[in-house]
Amino acid sequence: MMEQNIAAGWLRPLIADRLTPYLEIDAPRLQRNLHQMQQKADAAGVALRPHIKTHKSVWIAEQQRALGAQGITVSKPSEGIAFILGGERDLLLAYPIVQADTLAEMLAVAAQHQARITCIADCATGVAAITAAHQRQPDCQLAIAIKVDVGLHRIGIDPHSSAAITLAQQIQDAGLPFAGLVSHAGHAYGAGNAVAIAEIALQEIALMRDVQQRLIAAGFADCAISVGSTPTALAAPVANGCDEIRPGNYALLDLTAWRLGLCAPDELALSVVTRVVAVNPHFAIIDAGSKMLSSDKGPHGTNASGFGIAVDEQGNHYEVLKLSEEHGFLQYGDQAPPVGALLRIFPNHSCAVVAQSDRFVLRQADGSSEERDIQGRGKFI
Repeated sequence: MMEQNIAAGWLRPLIADRLTPYLEIDAPRLQRNLHQMQQKADAAGVALRPHIKTHKSVWIAEQQRALGAQGITVSKPSEGIAFILGGERDLLLAYPIVQADTLAEMLAVAAQHQARITCIADCATGVAAITAAHQRQPDCQLAIAIKVDVGLHRIGIDPHSSAAITLAQQIQDAGLPFAGLVSHAGHAYGAGNAVAIAEIALQEIALMRDVQQRLIAAGFADCAISVGSTPTALAAPVANGCDEIRPGNYALLDLTAWRLGLCAPDELALSVVTRVVAVNPHFAIIDAGSKMLSSDKGPHGTNASGFGIAVDEQGNHYEVLKLSEEHGFLQYGDQAPPVGALLRIFPNHSCAVVAQSDRFVLRQADGSSEERDIQGRGKFI
């Protein structure tokens, strides 16, 4: 079974050096994941602007920057503030702004710390809101990129319409720099396998280049292309014509990426360490529930049968079948794990799991560890 392959890929000691449950990140695997994506970007001659919504950690972002990352991507202004205060100076806010007040605090902090902010827009309302926010904080270095819908159908202009030209003109008329085109092929998560995901990557860049060429023909010569998703970044070569990639999940990975054939079990860097607190004829009960694991079964159309796979040191595995707030329900076969046993859970969606905790344990290969804060956790505005 596939779960047995997970166990074979992670037979590491479970060290009882702190109370459970807690997040653990395998330091060597994290570093390897970061290196591999940076090397892929460097080999293709494109910038890597990682999305930090996966790890939400200033320390991990520092590791990414040290390896060569050029700026970061954030989800919300409050998340961006945490990372500006943590030392980042070039941020893409990959979330639509429709009210000027939403940006007020972030632009003030960015101006104070001389950080450059790029916002996205897909309509005139967005451009007007961003412009109004900048008028209140003119010292902030601010630019606007156009978001293009390449198939997820969440945010973005229709790539087959003339909306990009209209918006680029509105950005220019507002006196703000036009930062090019941004896309997110999040629908790749629902493609099912790496071959299908690679095809989506090709479709994405074809749509983006078509929009770019029409903008260039209309006089907007400086029109970079930025694409972002871990599935497309892992399943396909970096597309010719792309200037920047913005994957996020690649840093930690999860069962969704593994089920899609995008990574091996020994690349899964994030786990939740939990303890069995009860066993009955129906389930083994652990101390990690929805408050720890989240109730997310996977991003953008993926839907696992359970909430993760728990593995012990001997390679026995158990599906996390149900969750209550403080407990998980493990399905077991002939033999249940004993009460008090430590287990390692691989989650379906690392981004959602990291969002549940204030800190993580960074575990080195020799078993030593240290706790690191998750500064971007709980940033909803």
